[in-house]
Order: sequence, then C-alpha cells, then structure tokens
Amino acid sequence: MFLNTLLFLYVVWYRNYPPLRAKNIKLIGILYLSMMLWCLGTIGTNFNINGYFDFTSSCVLFALWFRILVGIFMYVFVHIFRLYVYIRIFKRGQQVTYVQYVVAGIVYAVIIAAYGIPVTLMRNKLTVMFVLELRTCVYGRLFTELSFGIVWAGWVAVLVVAYMARNINTSFKEYREMLLIVLLASVAIAYQTVVHHVVREYTAHRWARITSTFFEYLASQTSLVILLRVPVYNCIFHRREFRRKFFDKMKADGMAAQYGMTLPS
Repeated sequence: MFLNTLLFLYVVWYRNYPPLRAKNIKLIGILYLSMMLWCLGTIGTNFNINGYFDFTSSCVLFALWFRILVGIFMYVFVHIFRLYVYIRIFKRGQQVTYVQYVVAGIVYAVIIAAYGIPVTLMRNKLTVMFVLELRTCVYGRLFTELSFGIVWAGWVAVLVVAYMARNINTSFKEYREMLLIVLLASVAIAYQTVVHHVVREYTAHRWARITSTFFEYLASQTSLVILLRVPVYNCIFHRREFRRKFFDKMKADGMAAQYGMTLPS
C-alpha cells in the first residue's frame, strides 16, 4: 500500500510528462482510491485489528462499503470504463468527453446506492455482523449471494468488454497490461467465491482468511505497478530519451491523435 501511494503521488507530481499523461491520470486516481479501500475493507473484515482500531467492528462499513461497493465494485467499474475508453479511442477513433465521465459516475453511484442503502438498513444478522468470540465479521447467506451477484455481474461485463478489445493494436500494447490485471482479479474473485460457498463459516478458519486476503491484496495492489511501471521507471532514469522514443513510436504508428498528444516539430 505504501509503495502504491508513493507511485501515485509521483505520477500526480509528473502528470504532464507525456508517457504518464497517456495513462489517463483521472482514471488512475479513481483506481488508486478503489484499490486502497478494497485492501482496507478486506483487512478490516478478515483480521483481528479491533484491539487497535475500535471502529473495525463496524462490519457493514468495512465489508459492504469499503470492501464491496467502494472497493471491489469501483475497481471493476474503473476497468469497464478504461476498456470502454480504450475501444472508443483506438477502435472508433473518438475522444472521450467530460460528459461521459459524469454519466459513468452517475451510473456507478446509482448502482451502489440501490444496493448499499437497503442492505445497510437491514438487520445485521441478515447481512454481516461482528462476532466477539471470533473477533471478526461473519456473513449472512443473503448478503453473500447478493454481494457475489453484483461483483460477478460487473466482472462478466469486464470480460466481455476485454474480449471486444482483443484485436485493437496500439503503440504501447496497453491491452497486455489490462489482460494481466483482469487475470489476477479473476483469480481473486473466483477464489473468494469458492471459499465463501465451500467453507460456509470461512471467517472462523484462519487459513481461509489469510489466503483470501492474500489473493485480494495481490489483485488490488499490483494494478498500479502493472500499469505504470514502465513510464515511471523511465521518467526517473531516462526521462528525455524515453520521451523522445515515446513520440517517435507514436509518429511511426500514426497514433498521436488517439493518445491526445501533439507531437513536437
């Protein structure tokens, strides 16, 4: 988490560096928020940190809002929108407008409000509650099925849109990065699904909580590294040379307009 925070702050500071700006800083910021809250929600839900932070006994806050809605589902939604932007720019040759960002935000807010508010108001026994003896959160059957339903619906949408983008060629092969992120997140979500349904009271088993947290942590915390490792490394060590190669590559491929860049004369 600390590494990702440093990485994100570095990208924000050098946001005008062309190879970093091409990564879409706005979506990188939203992705950073979602992965941090996903990780925080997972740790707060699965582990006995109540002795250090009393508010972690609020399982609805950590399990529903941090882990599911503003964590995993925002993470899923960001990747749906990233792939939509990818297809719109590189397949249709159209720019993405401010209005489309606003519409996407409204759609996301409506979805999480429609699910999150009613579930928050329900009795904890039907959703998720803190069990003092286990010092952790225990999920109700209704909450489990509804949560996995909304996550898998979103993730199927990611897989469909990723398939639609499979034949798009770009200057810097961003699709490979997206595929790796999709693969890691698919493993994490699939593992969670199996554990929750095979080991019914999975939170009572330390091995299940540790492995679940590991896969979720791996999926969430590697995303920024996968997306930004090349431009950040070169911004630090080979800034001018990489900038020149970046522009030369776009000029050779004729994709400056798609990346929203003006090539130097």
